[in-house]
Amino acid sequence: MRQVTESRIEAARHANPLTFLPGNIPISEHLSRLLEAKSNFVVCYADLSNFKPFNDYFGYWQGDKMIQLLATTIRRHCDPQCDFIGHVGGDDFVVLFQSDDWESRCHRMVMEFNQAAVQLYSDEARVAGGIQVEDRQGVQRFFTFTTMYAGLVKVTGPSCYTHASDLATAAARAKQVAKTQSLSVFMAEPAAVGI
Repeated sequence: MRQVTESRIEAARHANPLTFLPGNIPISEHLSRLLEAKSNFVVCYADLSNFKPFNDYFGYWQGDKMIQLLATTIRRHCDPQCDFIGHVGGDDFVVLFQSDDWESRCHRMVMEFNQAAVQLYSDEARVAGGIQVEDRQGVQRFFTFTTMYAGLVKVTGPSCYTHASDLATAAARAKQVAKTQSLSVFMAEPAAVGI
């Protein structure tokens, strides 16, 4: 009983307080276990576009709702028996898919989130198709609705990745490609990522 309690305390200590999902340390530990076991899995690094303008315009309370919507949507499309979900922080999430149908799960997850996120905007913003907000340079700009991007890296058995940090970097790069090229989902092959 004491060991179970200690285990729960340790898990809670590393959980994100907004979503209660595992944070960076459990994500890295799980990645390392999968690599050591030479498992087949897909790393999905999820991020949001136009989240900062949304948060600046509507406030952190509504921003928290957007993050919670993302967490709920990801949970709904993952198999708790074999997939692992982690919350890196802010609007960054990692899913370690071991589901056979990971690709369709990922596409449905992105589509569902993008449709639901619009409902967090005001009626006025929905009619306008977005919001007018200062960008990071202090210039007023129009920002369309917040959407989800996912960068994916597939690992099959023995891999070129020897450390969880290498794989995390590759997934972050894949996510950046998805975002900069306005692709909802981008799959990077290990050689294409340039580790």
